[in-house]
Amino acid sequence: MARVFLGVGANLNPEQNIVNGIRRLADDVAIASISPAYLSPAVGFDGPDFINLVVQITTDASVAELNQLLKLIETEFGRTPDAVKYSSRALDIDILLYDDLSGDIDGIQLPRTDVQRFAFVLRPLLDLWPDAECPATGQTLREFWPAVADQPLKETEISALEALKPVLLSSTVAGVQRV
Repeated sequence: MARVFLGVGANLNPEQNIVNGIRRLADDVAIASISPAYLSPAVGFDGPDFINLVVQITTDASVAELNQLLKLIETEFGRTPDAVKYSSRALDIDILLYDDLSGDIDGIQLPRTDVQRFAFVLRPLLDLWPDAECPATGQTLREFWPAVADQPLKETEISALEALKPVLLSSTVAGVQRV
């Protein structure tokens, strides 16, 4: 089983879409943990603030299979294949870390460079795995924090997600997975 960390975010009806997106994700992978949620401004365009968090999963899926599942889920939430990179999202799910893989794996750059570039990715990842090391550089992820520490970021609560966490986490203990 691979240990994978996913970045999850939204700025269109974010509380509802993130909760429903994680619920949908749990249909196909085992959810191991969910970080606190963080509010941050849109990057690269003017738009509503985003809520972001990190979900740790376990899966037998390859990087390509998992990425295909994530794109399918995003599509189910209204994302089109030709969506502009910097635009509002009902749901965005990205593979941040997949075990200790590094480099171009099945067309996906791992670890995702956003881990080093954005506080809204790094902070929730550190919440789940404070001693993590970057597979590409060998540095601890904490070492990347000073470069992004000045980016606006505020912890926020998604009450529906907090209520759902015990159900999601207990229901995946058996590790039932379809992917």
